[in-house]
Amino acid sequence: MAEGGVALPPVVLDRARMRAEIEADPHFDAVVIGGGITGAGTFRDLALQGLRVLLVERADFASGASGALTRIAHGGFRYLERGEIALVRDSVIERDRLVANAPHAVRPISVVLPLSSWFGGLLGAPLRFLKLDRRKGGLPGIVPMAIGRRLYDALAGKAHALPAGRILTGQGLAARFPYLAGRWAGALELGEARILMPERVAVELIEDGVAAGSRAAALNYCAVTGVEDGRIVLHDALDGVTRSVHAEVVVNAAGAHADSVAALFGVEDKMTGGVAGVHLVLEAPRLAAALGDDLLFFEDANPDPAKRRLNIGYRLAENRVLLGTTESDCPDPDAARLTDEDVRYLRGALAAALPGLGVAEAPVVGHLVGVRPLVRSDAESLASRSRDHAVFVHRTPLPLVTIIGGKWTTFRRMAEDAADSVLGILGRTRRVSTRERAIGGGVGYPRTAADREAFVDGLAQDGISRQVAAELFARYGTRARDIAAWVRAHAGESGKAGTRLSAGEIAFFRAAEMAVSDADVIKRRSDAWQTLPADPADARQ
Repeated sequence: MAEGGVALPPVVLDRARMRAEIEADPHFDAVVIGGGITGAGTFRDLALQGLRVLLVERADFASGASGALTRIAHGGFRYLERGEIALVRDSVIERDRLVANAPHAVRPISVVLPLSSWFGGLLGAPLRFLKLDRRKGGLPGIVPMAIGRRLYDALAGKAHALPAGRILTGQGLAARFPYLAGRWAGALELGEARILMPERVAVELIEDGVAAGSRAAALNYCAVTGVEDGRIVLHDALDGVTRSVHAEVVVNAAGAHADSVAALFGVEDKMTGGVAGVHLVLEAPRLAAALGDDLLFFEDANPDPAKRRLNIGYRLAENRVLLGTTESDCPDPDAARLTDEDVRYLRGALAAALPGLGVAEAPVVGHLVGVRPLVRSDAESLASRSRDHAVFVHRTPLPLVTIIGGKWTTFRRMAEDAADSVLGILGRTRRVSTRERAIGGGVGYPRTAADREAFVDGLAQDGISRQVAAELFARYGTRARDIAAWVRAHAGESGKAGTRLSAGEIAFFRAAEMAVSDADVIKRRSDAWQTLPADPADARQ
């Protein structure tokens, strides 16, 4: 393929080719419904096992909860107090695998939890850990947190990829976290990881799956509209064509819409319990400067310890801070919206934790809204509902495997469990593990500083400056090789106004990664949305 006189790499996500293949042979070993992070991971896993797999997503890939998260890969330290040891162990292991497998997209960050007392929760926390007390208490003090920190680090095992946690008090606290000094008794610092562009990870997983062979295919903007005579009916919103395909097994990875998808296959069981979460983007220069590269994990100021919850705040880009998150029941995931109450709660909670940094006056310049597809639960407290995942298998006219719950951090493990269920139904055995398998721009990622410099030097040629080469590598990892070719082909053309995106990057997203709208380009193939001028719809004081 050539464009502008420049030879371009082959396109893996070629929509026309994949449509033609579906029409030529509509029989698949498995069809995955849902292009969020879990569906993308399951699609790749099954394709790697040699299956012919089709993934369909009714909107754009990762356009739901998979792009509306806190963007932190973490082990779930707060779940220790509830005694969910298995969940935390899985999470810290998967977090470390993400750092290794997607180093271009998941990078270490320091998380700090301010602590108001030395001995608070010393009795209650162990009781909750042992599940002898179901009440939700406030954040424990320094001493019980120090004990929990040691257990948390131990769960990662000897292959711990991130710095061990530590407790800071007195002068140590003032020196490391000056914005907490004088107000807090101490702080717990943990090593976690920041997910720079979670939506890109989903897209790269899908690309990896298609590239794995066996004529795997993936379509966004393609909805399942029904099941007729054992065939799955699909409507492609982009060409208006209705197609039908056959699958030996169907994977329902539709997230908060999983119950609706299951109903198309005759399953009436209610498996999900949607919980909506809102994050705000604030224009807050003083707060951003104070936080620096740290993520603040803080308890809100609710006077009732049983109703307190943890929130986060960290510098997203330049003078902007991501603040979250709320939790509310959401039976209809399409109805989730930002409300004035969400803004008041989040901004008030942070202003109480860090007074004097201009939080109350910081305007809202953006927001994220997603619905967590938690496993259905009768637990009264939304915050206490488990973040573990579950796989349900229904023997409908087409075998249906539904995967729900879990955390973004554990998507690989969730995908593995779903894929193993499919393999079991098909009587196939796993032939490839994804545990140590690099993702997208993490494939062949240079591990030493010298090798990374050499990689950037290799990109900086034929009209691409070293600065541009370094930026491409920082954003896309080794995928920068392909994207650089598109940048060269579109040299001199204008990019997207108000963003740092070049014309070549945008052309690549549209031609090689199936981006259709500006939102696909800005929100789900890049991080350009983080620095865009405020949308009038988000302008809330």
